[in-house]
Amino acid sequence: MMAAGLTVAALFARLGRPAPEPGTPDWERASAAIEDAFWVIAAQGHPAWSPERHPRVIRTLALAVADRRFRNPESYVQEQAGEVSYRMADGSPVGLALTRGEVALIERVAGRGGLKSVQGQRSVLSRGLRTGYPFPDPEDSWGPV
Repeated sequence: MMAAGLTVAALFARLGRPAPEPGTPDWERASAAIEDAFWVIAAQGHPAWSPERHPRVIRTLALAVADRRFRNPESYVQEQAGEVSYRMADGSPVGLALTRGEVALIERVAGRGGLKSVQGQRSVLSRGLRTGYPFPDPEDSWGPV
């Protein structure tokens, strides 16, 4: 069982069901789903995160991902039993896959979400004439290169 709120009881509270007894197949499967979800998130997040020490929002996210994994371990998109059919919405996350929003949240919490690389351009000196790419720019504030 994992520490710091990453428990089978916490997962089943979110499912709205009583937690199974330790050692039962459902308890084992839920425990494995929680552990797997946390380590997938930690791999995307910060190397210092551990099951015992991590930001609170990561616990919430790990339990949400574990819930997906527990409810749908085979990552089915559609199910049918006789006349009854169930289909998940297109683009719904399945299994341990993280959505773009979840990855952005993890990166923001890990302190890696704010800095981006942006390509810039400026005029260059070519045969003594200042030209800009893709168009000439005689007002280049940087001056000749």
